[in-house]
Amino acid sequence: LIITKNTTMKINFFAILPAFIIVFFVSACSKSDTVNPPAPVTVEGTWNGTGQYGTAPGGATYAFTVTFKANKTVEITGNNSTAIDNATGTWTLVADSVQATYMYVSSSAVYTLSGKYSSSSNVMAGTIGLGTATTGVGIFSITKQ
Repeated sequence: LIITKNTTMKINFFAILPAFIIVFFVSACSKSDTVNPPAPVTVEGTWNGTGQYGTAPGGATYAFTVTFKANKTVEITGNNSTAIDNATGTWTLVADSVQATYMYVSSSAVYTLSGKYSSSSNVMAGTIGLGTATTGVGIFSITKQ
């Protein structure tokens, strides 16, 4: 068997060809598009809108301001035709659902507010219940300021 330079070059070329193919496929299949994680959802801040007594359409409405604080406390001010009511309590956020439990200064009743938050429109709408219930007392719609 006689090996010439041409034969040696062919053997060397075919020996390293698989290495070139692997490098090509690895680099061609690498992920070049980076995906940014979604922005964190936050409700902290002041929200203004309206609340309504009762859940049927056409109930009496009142101004409704909710301030969600970073320390997970909430301050609520409702203004109806007879008085301004101030309440304090705590809040939690799970995914896009906000829940706040609070008590008005002039009352011993505990209320629970439950709403859905939309980061794209900065609007939260939901219901209000008595005690641990999240429905039955009223509805609300507020916009982040």
